[in-house]
Amino acid sequence: MTPDQEALYRQALDEIKTISVAGSSPLDTSDLSDLLRQHGLVTASIDPRNNTITGYTAAGVAAVNSLAKTFRPALSHHSSRVSNVTLANVMRRDILQTWRERGASQPEKSDFDTFERAIAEWLGAFTQVRQHLVPCTIYPFAIPSFDVGPVTFRHFSELPTEGSGISREEFWPKAPPLWRQWCRDVWAAIRRRPVEREKIGGFQFSRFAQFATERAAPWVAFVKVTGRPPDESIRAADLLSDIALAAIQLVSPSKDMRAITRASARTSPAWRADMSWTEDAGFSPGVQNLTPALTRSPLMTDKHIREVGPSLRSMGNRLSAFLDGSSSVPDLEEAWCNAAYWYHEALAETLDTVAVAKLETAIEVLLRAASLSGSKRRLHESFEVFLGLTGADLIGTGKSLTVEQFIEAITTARSRVLHGTWPTIQFDLPANKSGQTISYEDVEELTRILLLEFSVWLDEYIATGSAIDGTEAFFSWIRSARLAAATSQAAP
Repeated sequence: MTPDQEALYRQALDEIKTISVAGSSPLDTSDLSDLLRQHGLVTASIDPRNNTITGYTAAGVAAVNSLAKTFRPALSHHSSRVSNVTLANVMRRDILQTWRERGASQPEKSDFDTFERAIAEWLGAFTQVRQHLVPCTIYPFAIPSFDVGPVTFRHFSELPTEGSGISREEFWPKAPPLWRQWCRDVWAAIRRRPVEREKIGGFQFSRFAQFATERAAPWVAFVKVTGRPPDESIRAADLLSDIALAAIQLVSPSKDMRAITRASARTSPAWRADMSWTEDAGFSPGVQNLTPALTRSPLMTDKHIREVGPSLRSMGNRLSAFLDGSSSVPDLEEAWCNAAYWYHEALAETLDTVAVAKLETAIEVLLRAASLSGSKRRLHESFEVFLGLTGADLIGTGKSLTVEQFIEAITTARSRVLHGTWPTIQFDLPANKSGQTISYEDVEELTRILLLEFSVWLDEYIATGSAIDGTEAFFSWIRSARLAAATSQAAP
C-alpha cells in the first residue's frame, strides 16, 4: 500500500466507535437512529451478544470511500467491474474486523499487507460467467432469436434453453384432463380453498414467468457477464439490455417502437383506459392498446431484422467492447454506449421538451462535446463528417432551416429547458434567437443517423490497426477516408 493509502486506513480506524447499550430498553428504529446521531455514527452494526453497537463516523466513511477509489482509479479495469460503493462496503467490514481483533493499537505493516492481499483476492475472485435472463417488451409475437453483440433476444416460447436445468415438459406443464380439472375445482370449492393451477416455469422459473407475464414482456434478453460481483453483474446485464434495445430502436425508426423496454425498467402499460365527462355530452370512455409493434407482422419483422443484421452486428461490437473492455479505443466505444443509452431513455419520454433535452444529451456524450460551445462546434463537424453538410445547407422538415439554425435550435431547446427559462411541462419547444423551432422528429432522426454512422465508421477505424482514441482523430480519419474514396471515384 502507498503512504496515502496507509494514512486513509489509519484515519478509518480512528473513526470507529463502540456504544454500549447494556441495560437499555429495546430500541425501535427511531430510538436507534437518535442514538447513532447522538454519537456521530453514520453506519453501524449491532452485536447482541455484547450489547454493543459499533460503526463509523462520517469522517471514517469518507476515508474508506477515498481508500476504495485508490484501488479502482478512473477508467481502470476494476472501475468498470465493481462500483466504489460495493468495494467500500467490503473494505469497511475488513477494517472493522481488524479493529475488533487489535483494539485501539496502531496498525503495523503486516496489517496493511494483509488488507491489500484480502482486497486483491476479493477482486480476483470474480472470474465466473453469470448468465442473466432479462424479460423485455419488444414484439407481441414470436420470431427467431437474434443477437445484438453479447445480448441474445429470445421469445419466451423458446424457453427453457439448453443447460437451464429444467425440461421443457416441466417448464410448460400440460393441463390435466377436463374431468380431473372438474373434480379439482369442485373439491377446492367444497373446501373453500383457491385452485392450485399448473404454473409456467416449474419450481425454478415460476416467479420469473409470473413477472414477465405481469409486465407484458414476452421476450427475454440473455446476457453473459464475467468477473463482477452479483449486484454489479445484474446492473451490467440491465445496462447491456437497455443499449441492445436502443440498437433495435435505431434500426426501427417508428413511433410504435418507442415503448420497447426492459421489464424491470420504466415501462408503459400494454393498454390504458380513460374516462372523461362533460356536462353536455356526458361520459366519454376510451381504451387504447399501447403494445409496441402491434401493426407489424411476424414475417415482416423477421425479414427486417435479417436485413439490418450488419447494423446490429456493428452496434453489437460496441456492446461487446463495453462489456469486456477489449477495444483499442475505449473512450470512443464508451461514448457510443453512453449516447445509445440516452437515446433509449429519450424515446420513453412523453413530453417533447424532456425527450429533446435527452436526445441532445445523447449527441453531446457521443461527440464528447464538454461544453455548450463545444457542442455547437462538434455538431457542425458531425454534419460535415457524417452527412457532408455545411452551415448554410438546408435541412429539417421541409428543408426550412439551415444547418446553423438547426444546431442553434437544438442547443437552445436543451439549455432553456434544463436551466428553467422554458417550462418543462409545455407541449411546444423553445425557438432559437432567430425565432426558428425544431420538431422532436427532426432531433430524433439526427441522433439516430449520428449513432448509426458513428458505429459503422468506428468499425472501419478500428480495422486500420492504428486508431487513436479521440474524437478529433476519429473525425480527421473519416475526412481522409471520404476524400480518398471521392478521389478514387473521380479518377478515370
